[in-house]
Amino acid sequence: MERSIRDLMETTENLMNKLNDIESRLPRFESTLNSLRKENEMLRIEINKINENLQDIMALYEVVSNQINPFIGVSKITATSLEKLERLESEYKKLKSLVEELTNDLMVLGSLYLSQLNIDLNKIIEEVIEEEIIKSISGDEDDTESNE
Repeated sequence: MERSIRDLMETTENLMNKLNDIESRLPRFESTLNSLRKENEMLRIEINKINENLQDIMALYEVVSNQINPFIGVSKITATSLEKLERLESEYKKLKSLVEELTNDLMVLGSLYLSQLNIDLNKIIEEVIEEEIIKSISGDEDDTESNE
């Protein structure tokens, strides 16, 4: 029995030594574990930054390649720009035709008005041109400009 007690004592002592050894190593393990966690978090942040940069580069690549390469499909940005351009072109055509119609209407109304008043527009234009030619030859235009 004494032997068993000694064996038990030795085993207990060995276990206590091992336990002390483990307890002494535990703070180092904890600090190493904390350090690894921090490094892991820093790597995760760096990977996220790299991922964001890669997405930005891919978006830029898409924009540039769509402008240069005609075989690549139309992106959402290009499609929106084309739609706006088509709408502007359509509005421009409508406004141009409206201005042409208004010009024609004014010319018709003007000629009707002038004919009702028996006014010869061509004769008036000729007279004004003739007066301006006479003024420019005689030098009267300089006098009227200095008076103004």
